[in-house]
Amino acid sequence: MPANRTVASLSIALIVFVMLTFVLAVTTYLFFKQRLDEQAKAEAAIADVNKARTDLNAALDDKRKLQELLGAEEDKTVADIEAETNARFASDFAGFTEEPKSYAKLVDWLAEAVKTKDGQMNSQRQDQEKQLAERDQSIESQKKAVAQAQSDKDKAIADADAEKKKFDEARKAHEDQQNKLTADQQQALDESTAFERLRQEVAKAGQFLAPPQRSYKEDELRKGKTAIANAVKDFESKPDPEGKLGVIYEVLRSQQAVINWQNEALAKLRAADQSVQAAVLAATPKDERIDGFDGRIISVNEVDHTALVGFGSTAGLRPGLLFAVYDPAEPRPQLNARKAEAEVISVESPSLARVRLRGDSVRNPVLSGDGIASGLWSTGASPEVVIVGFVQLDGDTAADVDSLTSLIERVGGRVADSVSPSTSMVIDAGNPKSIGGSGAAAPGWRPVDEKRRDTQIKSARQLGVRVVGVNGALEMLGVTRQQMETGSLPRRDESRLPPVRAGNLAY
Repeated sequence: MPANRTVASLSIALIVFVMLTFVLAVTTYLFFKQRLDEQAKAEAAIADVNKARTDLNAALDDKRKLQELLGAEEDKTVADIEAETNARFASDFAGFTEEPKSYAKLVDWLAEAVKTKDGQMNSQRQDQEKQLAERDQSIESQKKAVAQAQSDKDKAIADADAEKKKFDEARKAHEDQQNKLTADQQQALDESTAFERLRQEVAKAGQFLAPPQRSYKEDELRKGKTAIANAVKDFESKPDPEGKLGVIYEVLRSQQAVINWQNEALAKLRAADQSVQAAVLAATPKDERIDGFDGRIISVNEVDHTALVGFGSTAGLRPGLLFAVYDPAEPRPQLNARKAEAEVISVESPSLARVRLRGDSVRNPVLSGDGIASGLWSTGASPEVVIVGFVQLDGDTAADVDSLTSLIERVGGRVADSVSPSTSMVIDAGNPKSIGGSGAAAPGWRPVDEKRRDTQIKSARQLGVRVVGVNGALEMLGVTRQQMETGSLPRRDESRLPPVRAGNLAY
């Protein structure tokens, strides 16, 4: 029995062991199964957390993008953004009434509004273009109307001018005809009156046919008396003025022949001896006067002995030109009444020039207001000089016309071949003179030259041109015959010239 008990106990123990082992196995299974389930849940939870974190990051990125799209700051909350959006919709987009309000709907609303506005603007633009076209058409019509009116006006004016021109031409022709008839009538009356006066004056001319009182030759005296006696008879016998004038012309020709013979005799007398010539010149009345003053002394500089002269114009004025200074009390003083000489040294302006004074005296000094004059200069033109005769400036027999020409050109003048109305002066050098009493003819002097001298002097007297001798011309040029003979012509003292400014010299 004990063995059975043992077996039974062992069996029970075995059964209990098996049962415990089974329970342990079940418990262990359940424990590991629960742990695996928990582990799976934990892994699932981790996956959910990671997914949630990923979703959060995506949401944050989406939020950031939305904030960038909305222009909101990053620290703004959704509530702040929503409040600002609603406030902006209410303030800036009062006409936007869509609900719920969103930017997408706002964009659609704005696009529709822009489209509507574009349509309105296109319509307005079309209306404006239509109005502009109508206005341009109206303006063009008005322009055409104005042009037509102007054309009609111009045509009317042209027609009126043509009619006026015809009327003026007809009136002028009538007036010209009347004036011509009046002039012809007056001319006929004047000619009749002049003819009557001429008849009376010609009748009075008989008193001038008296015989000459003196003559240098007895035969010429007898011929002259006989001619005059016959002329008086012929004059009294002529009933018409033409015949009387013919007698007068014949007598004048006879007298001209006598005068020419006397002039030739006088010329020979003056050429024979220098002392005789000087005596004749000294006895000749010096009644030549200047035509007028060329300028006035404005101021005198006693330090450098210069003066400022005012001219109407300094055109053509050159340095080196000489002027004579005269007292202004006499408007036309005599040529030899000069107070001093003034040599141009510079041109200061179109109306002012500076001169150097020469030959003045303490008793009769050069003062402001004195007049200056020169026969070798006229405003704006070079003086034209004609030289006739045989020019002898030194002691030899050769002609010195080139030297005299150089002196004239040095002061801005020019030498012409013949006398004309523009001639300023004629320099008469006379016939050639013998040197040392040799009586030898001057080389190069021809009869044609003597004829030219007589012709030019006659032309000068007819035109009223001044005729001066060589000595007078040299005096005007500021030199003497002695200086020409010795070759010691005066030179400009450059050390006493005032400072020269650019453009103040005349050339």
